[in-house]
Amino acid sequence: MEPPKPAAPATRPPSDDFRKLVNEQPVDLSELPSVHISDGLGFRSIVKDGYLSAEPCSVFNNEPLLYLFYGRPSYRVNSQILASAIRAYAPVCFVLKPGIVRSPQRVFPFDSGAFHNDLFRASMHRKMQRDDFALEPDPASAQRLIRLFFSDNQSYYDNKPVASVDLPPLAFEASSYHALITDRQENDYDERISSVEIQIAEDLPLRGVVEAVVLPDAFLSDEVTKSLTAMEVEVIPYPFIDRLRPELYTASIYTIVRDYYRRRGYL
Repeated sequence: MEPPKPAAPATRPPSDDFRKLVNEQPVDLSELPSVHISDGLGFRSIVKDGYLSAEPCSVFNNEPLLYLFYGRPSYRVNSQILASAIRAYAPVCFVLKPGIVRSPQRVFPFDSGAFHNDLFRASMHRKMQRDDFALEPDPASAQRLIRLFFSDNQSYYDNKPVASVDLPPLAFEASSYHALITDRQENDYDERISSVEIQIAEDLPLRGVVEAVVLPDAFLSDEVTKSLTAMEVEVIPYPFIDRLRPELYTASIYTIVRDYYRRRGYL
């Protein structure tokens, strides 16, 4: 008879050390807008339906979630798509009004999908879990995190973390996070390692929630412009270039959103 297999070790409960450390920081920075990125196909449905919809997420057991990034237009929609002239792949950036998101489902200091895919392991203890880095599900968590690791909103937007942070000796998660976001070597991850992710478990209407949309000029028409302006959404076009990979528009969108923030006094 074969000996019984040993029982699988129990998964330890997530640590709350990182959350507590962030919660100790002051909320003395102005609140930035949150941002949602879709593509042309999604944009058409969003405008037609009049809301941003939560969709099942495989990373969180198919829980319906709407993903936002705090302040930054970080998400690379269709990043796996090669060069083409298919306009439906082009990214569209929705800028949400500050203060709209009051009850997030979860807040993370980075792209949780990248952690799920083990992209951050070089900077972390092998037993650290995604939820060790979960922040308080409160919009103020983003402001607290930025104060600790970036000092101000402009540095956060430009992904320029502070060079050193005075951390408690046993703040292992915070130390790993700082090592991750200050890494300047060539690797597989981008600035989403330090983009605050906000998850919403509900649909959000465009009217009264979205204040601006950055979209390809190829999408503009009288019908589209009238639909968005009727919902008091500012329309900001960027040049669409045939056969440009969709993710290459990210830099242009970053520049446009930065200019918009400055015009509105967010930065």
